[in-house]
Amino acid sequence: MLETILSFLALFNCYPNDVTITPSNSTFYLAGDMGVVYVRPDMMKDHVLVHELYHHCQWQKAGKKPAQTWDEWRHREEEAAKIEDIYLNLK
Repeated sequence: MLETILSFLALFNCYPNDVTITPSNSTFYLAGDMGVVYVRPDMMKDHVLVHELYHHCQWQKAGKKPAQTWDEWRHREEEAAKIEDIYLNLK
């Protein structure tokens, strides 16, 4: 599954490296020194990972910085949702 996801993300010049995927009570992306995708076990689905791993690429492209404003956060979320939708429509 992960190989397919990474191949798909590469189509968008997204190469999520130095990121960890770990089980959690909720699903979200958090970056510090490195990125971590936290995923609820029932949400461990390929399209969810596409969305969250794309956030890691956004963080990388922004110079390893989180969104600086509410508008930037919303734009990143909308962009990740569009990438997820493209992935779902290709299945």
